[in-house]
Amino acid sequence: MTAFQPELPDRQSPDRIRSRPCPACYLCGAPGLPLYEGVRDRLFGAPGTWNFRRCPTLNCGLMWLDPIPVEEEIGKAYAEYYTHAETPTRHSRRGRKLRRVASALISLANPVRGERDRLSLMHLDKVKPGKLLDVGCGNGVRLARLRSLGWDVYGQDVDPAAVAYARKTFGLEVQLDRLQDIGFPEMSFDAITLNHVIEHAHDPLKLLGECRHLLRAGGQLVIVTPNSECFAHKHFGLSWRGLEPPRHIHVFSPKTLSAAATIAGLTVCRSWTTVANTTTFWRGSMMIRNGEKDISNWVRGPLTRVRALGYLYRSIFEHLRDTNSGEECVLVATH
Repeated sequence: MTAFQPELPDRQSPDRIRSRPCPACYLCGAPGLPLYEGVRDRLFGAPGTWNFRRCPTLNCGLMWLDPIPVEEEIGKAYAEYYTHAETPTRHSRRGRKLRRVASALISLANPVRGERDRLSLMHLDKVKPGKLLDVGCGNGVRLARLRSLGWDVYGQDVDPAAVAYARKTFGLEVQLDRLQDIGFPEMSFDAITLNHVIEHAHDPLKLLGECRHLLRAGGQLVIVTPNSECFAHKHFGLSWRGLEPPRHIHVFSPKTLSAAATIAGLTVCRSWTTVANTTTFWRGSMMIRNGEKDISNWVRGPLTRVRALGYLYRSIFEHLRDTNSGEECVLVATH
């Protein structure tokens, strides 16, 4: 792993995010090649323009931000970020009924709804329940569902609004702190989940190492993260929802995610990509492309849902041709 470069001198105004150069690959140290330049956060309005690099090494290919936000400043990137607590959209009674009927019909035509349900449970629905930690648990919806399957669940998040929602709404035991500062005993958990968390980490190997120490022998670590090699990235380019600068610091592929887990001392059991949540990512990418910013109204009318379903079928056909083209990487590892 490459040593961090010195921080850039602070010549920015207080509402800017201080950053440091990061020209070399985090995983293998190779000098990165420019991929995108001058990228802005077009959904949540975080300040600054950002560049992405890609590792040219054939056995790597990691994508990352350059420059990279300094850790003390990254909170500014989340100032307008959604809090993980869902806000219902109000509609008339007749409108709600029509939307329910349309949603039911479209859902029947969705060929990946079973995989989407399993992914929402981090593929732990068929695993013998034990003690589980969800790192970056958000509003606790997933933890509540896993608890209903018999898991003894615990959560962690650094978003106060999300933690408050999880505690109040579901009565969950959720810690508001960084994982390394909570002090869980070593080998505490039978399963640990990271759902769209690792791409936000300044030091993913340290995060994976902490998970390894907390995992009991034979336990499972399940990771889900955007896939830099997905069909949607090729289709949308700079508008792809998975980029999300400057919050997504490293963007993984199946190869680089497996490499990171192995370097951290984990044993990779399974790794694959999935199109289960393609329609959600399609909506986000379309919002970026069209310059929309109303993140609370992602769920559109029936026509948009039909268009999203059509895009899903395109992604499915591409996935049949290239199994690494799914929107998200999924990895299951053990200690």
